[in-house]
Amino acid sequence: MKKNIGLVLVSFVITGCSPFIENRGFNNETLDISVVQVGTDTKDTIMEKFGSPSSTSLYPSQPGLKDSKWFFITKQTSTSAFFKPDTLSQQTVVVSFDEKDIVTEVQKIEGETVVAINNTKTENTGYETNVMRDIFGNFGKYSAKTPGAK
Repeated sequence: MKKNIGLVLVSFVITGCSPFIENRGFNNETLDISVVQVGTDTKDTIMEKFGSPSSTSLYPSQPGLKDSKWFFITKQTSTSAFFKPDTLSQQTVVVSFDEKDIVTEVQKIEGETVVAINNTKTENTGYETNVMRDIFGNFGKYSAKTPGAK
């Protein structure tokens, strides 16, 4: 009986330490970039071929342009027990569009890439306030009457 319990415990320890392989993002086989026609395909046709992207660019590549990029990311990781996952492979397909939403470029990037941080600040042109506006700004906006009361 003790042998069986020991055998069960050892099997739990061994299986608990074996790596867990996980695929995240898009399937590599379905991301065939040879079907994309530069200058012909649009955002709609790319959406039909690949589905919605993992991520999109928020800002154009150069000031004054209205271009955009879609990123289709595939990642395979291995996790052992409680340790941080290790990346086994990563592939990113970047589809670039012009201001008319027509494909201008398709590129495939293998492996993880470190993105340089841009330390410039984005100008905030939102609502500006001060203490006096906060204190006195609501005077006259509210009445003692209840809406809909006669």
